[in-house]
Amino acid sequence: MKHFNIIPQRRFLAIFSIIAAVMLLIAWLLWYFYPLTADEERSNRTTLVAETRYIVMSDTTALFSFTAVREDSLLANICTMQEPSKAVIDTVAAAWVRPWDMLPYNGHHLAVAKHDTLSLCRLTHKQIAQLLSEQSLRIEQHKKTLKEQEAEVSYYLNTHTVLDNGFDIVARYMDQLAEEQSYTESITAIVAKASQLQRLTIKMERRYYLLVDTMAMSPVTGKRMVADKYKLRVECMPTAQNDSVVYLSASNSDRLNEPLFYHRLPKKAMTVQRLLKSKAAITSHYHTAIDSLGEYVGRRDSVGMPHGYGTLTQSNGAYYEGEWQHGKRHGVGFQVTKGEKLKMGEWADDRYLGQKITYTPQRIYGIDISRHQHEKGRKRYSINWSNLRITSLGRKSKKEIHGTVDYPVRFVYIKATEGVSIRNRYFPADYAAARKHGYKVGAYHFYSVRTSGRQQAIAFLKHSRYSAGDLAPVLDLEPSDAQIRQAGGIQNLFSHVRQWLNTVESQRGVRPILYVSQRFVNKYLPLAPDLYKHYDVWIARYGEYKPDVHLLYWQLSPDGRVNGIHGDVDINVLNGFSL
Repeated sequence: MKHFNIIPQRRFLAIFSIIAAVMLLIAWLLWYFYPLTADEERSNRTTLVAETRYIVMSDTTALFSFTAVREDSLLANICTMQEPSKAVIDTVAAAWVRPWDMLPYNGHHLAVAKHDTLSLCRLTHKQIAQLLSEQSLRIEQHKKTLKEQEAEVSYYLNTHTVLDNGFDIVARYMDQLAEEQSYTESITAIVAKASQLQRLTIKMERRYYLLVDTMAMSPVTGKRMVADKYKLRVECMPTAQNDSVVYLSASNSDRLNEPLFYHRLPKKAMTVQRLLKSKAAITSHYHTAIDSLGEYVGRRDSVGMPHGYGTLTQSNGAYYEGEWQHGKRHGVGFQVTKGEKLKMGEWADDRYLGQKITYTPQRIYGIDISRHQHEKGRKRYSINWSNLRITSLGRKSKKEIHGTVDYPVRFVYIKATEGVSIRNRYFPADYAAARKHGYKVGAYHFYSVRTSGRQQAIAFLKHSRYSAGDLAPVLDLEPSDAQIRQAGGIQNLFSHVRQWLNTVESQRGVRPILYVSQRFVNKYLPLAPDLYKHYDVWIARYGEYKPDVHLLYWQLSPDGRVNGIHGDVDINVLNGFSL
């Protein structure tokens, strides 16, 4: 009897164990395949670093790589295959997934949105050859742009000192230009060689990296702590792709290394179906290094716009370095653009305000005078030529002044004539006294629209003086809009101005200087490109910013003070450091 009782009892325990195990397995599977909660779904999301570059191939031979095609068809960051590769760095969102949904867990698998490769990787040989041909033309244009920028930067460096705000930025850019010119010469040969080959194709190489924490033992607590970020490369899984998603495997050959081992994986990965329904899980809101702005390097705000200090290289060759505020140039910055003058100074809301200079004793200052420095009503005043010192730069604008204003007068311009009939009766004595006391001296003529330029030039030559070592004669051109209409329009005025300039230059043997206002430069001078290009400019501008034009002299104040001269005096500064 005992023998028969033992067997059913054992069978009962075995069956019970099997049933319990099955029930536990069913419960576990139900729990695992139950839809993820919002918190569980968030735990599945992570961030990857993606590096992308394109490679031009001839058959199976890799020729060179590049990172993008800009709007002007200029290939960005061309590198030979022997050089360290350059790539566009993206920050992309990813999610931990189970590619095979019937299995509850199958390794460290990630999914990212599929990258569009159609635009470049499907180009035919003929299209690629055309692209390279276009590239050669763009390279030659780029060389000319670099030469223009080099001239602009050289002009700036020759007319500024290290005390000027931003001088170091411009000097550093000159070094960049030299490197860019050398690089441009090298890629000319690369592109030319590739253009001669057959069966050209373009392939994209995209690498993903998972940022994981490396762990170290704390010497204080004895516990493991995060030591640094580690880029673990993750590989594409060729057998697991669809139209929307690329699957990645983090379980490559270094799967069991310490960085991956200590990375906290989610307890429960989502299914692919769940991932595709939740597109936000793999939608990135970060901007790439090359975007609609151009190629930007620097700090960004929370939505990816430039904010703080950074550099921007645009597809048209323009370069900006300086401060940004939510995607707009704002603060101190430097910009060079094809066909435009260098801009170094202050920006606000993406608009260039101008450049402030620092006034120091090292700069070269001068004055311009007329009878007004001798006559105030019925009173007459003389000039003490033996004791001229600039003691004030005027009160019309704020100025960056280093130290105390007590500057020597280094040059003097004296009004000689106006029109054909007005003469400055003090000119002969002032001219002789200025030369006697060792000042650099020049004469100027105030232009009138009532008579011809040639007649006025003859009057100026008759009643002014010019000796060896003197400064070039100046034409003071300050017509109002009404006076320009009276002269028969701006082109007729320029015709007479050319008469004056040519007549004086032929007699004096030196090219005259144009004295104009900033408004005249902005509104009218571009209509006479020959004058704009070939004549030095002296500008009267009384704001705090330096004139936005290449110039020789800047009349920065009409109300300065000079020891030895009664009343207000026009103060000028040479744009440079050698008369």
